[in-house]
Amino acid sequence: MKNRSEWTGRVTSLVALLAISTSIPLAGQTYHPPEDVKKEAPAAQDGAAKNGAAKDGAARTEAPRPAVTAGDIKSAIDRGANWLVDHQNPDGSFGLVLPEGKFISDAGVTALALHALATCPRKYREEDGPFISKAVEYILSQKREGGGIYEEGQGLRNYKSSMALLAFAALDEGRPVKKYADVVTELRDYIASLQLSEDSSPAYDPEGNRRAYGGIGYWGDRRPDVSNTQMALEALQAGDLAEDSEVFRRVQTFLARCQNRTASNDFLDGSEHRSTEDGGFFYYPGESKAENHKNPDGSVSYTSYGSMTYAAVKSLIYSGLDKDDARVKAAVDWIRHNFTVKENPGMATPESPARGQMGVFYYYAVMARTLEVLGEPTLVDGAGISHAWAAELAAELLSRQRPDGTWTNPVDRWWEGDPALVTAYAVQTLSICVRNLKKE
Repeated sequence: MKNRSEWTGRVTSLVALLAISTSIPLAGQTYHPPEDVKKEAPAAQDGAAKNGAAKDGAARTEAPRPAVTAGDIKSAIDRGANWLVDHQNPDGSFGLVLPEGKFISDAGVTALALHALATCPRKYREEDGPFISKAVEYILSQKREGGGIYEEGQGLRNYKSSMALLAFAALDEGRPVKKYADVVTELRDYIASLQLSEDSSPAYDPEGNRRAYGGIGYWGDRRPDVSNTQMALEALQAGDLAEDSEVFRRVQTFLARCQNRTASNDFLDGSEHRSTEDGGFFYYPGESKAENHKNPDGSVSYTSYGSMTYAAVKSLIYSGLDKDDARVKAAVDWIRHNFTVKENPGMATPESPARGQMGVFYYYAVMARTLEVLGEPTLVDGAGISHAWAAELAAELLSRQRPDGTWTNPVDRWWEGDPALVTAYAVQTLSICVRNLKKE
């Protein structure tokens, strides 16, 4: 097993997508989906059609993009970062608008915004002003017994604690004496304790609990998923969890059961649960947020999609696997055959193309981080076309930025209609792009 640090490098992170649908009114959009993306319809019944490119070798092609410079990207980052600072609450927090119009401060969104500001090219720190120091104070005010950071009664303990760890680790980057070393250690140990395993209460059996063993979830419903797990893995890596920790071995078991690859997935038994054999990943054993397809024989297939496949690749590498591992290679092959900066691949159907925009900003973020971890400045798709992914992704994001410097998603799912959340996603993604633009 190779040392994980060979693949991680200077990787940034963000809070994972919140699995709650809201409807927030938007205004002043400059990005508009094409006419054929605007209509929403019931999901297609043929689940196999959605990932045909990964199965039959046909590849998506991207329209030529105008060249973007590092200066263009940094300017867009500054506009987004300044909007975040200007819309921070007096107590240092950031938050979300609920469907009924109520605003709530949120430690996870605050940590996300703080991380975006700390990892952008300007690398803001406490001495730069209260927009950093007061955000730190708010996050620390939500620290709970046991080491986690979250608001009581709001759930999402893993997401919020993981994002808090990543924000503090980013602030400490480059410091000879780590200011937040103690809180990072406490958060790391708390996050590791959330894994469902033999050490849990109640204990989980690796064979008897195939849907859950080795994964990490919201810690509200005790149902783990790839999104929560990848968020925790990134935090544990940043918190220097020992490489020989059993957490990583158990995670590999959970992730294997979320991959459309029967050679390594004992959950997809071929009778009740059937693999599409495309190498991509779905949300958790028994559930895809893209589509759960009922086959003629009564079995169910789970459609692979972009955000979970990128997230799983990154997590497998953090867990100690290298790029030559068969599980990683199969997932990267799915990525090559489904590469796009236009949508979250696998989510759309012919009847409902707007689904491709669901979670697209989260997709952009995990895509950028994963490709950076893989160390590939260009990606060759299934048709043999080489993509300078950092330039293409940055150009797409710049085309979606609103006049006030924010980003939001017109297809509002998983809170992507909220400008604070999505602008922080975009700032983080562009910060990764500008770093990797120099490597092309």
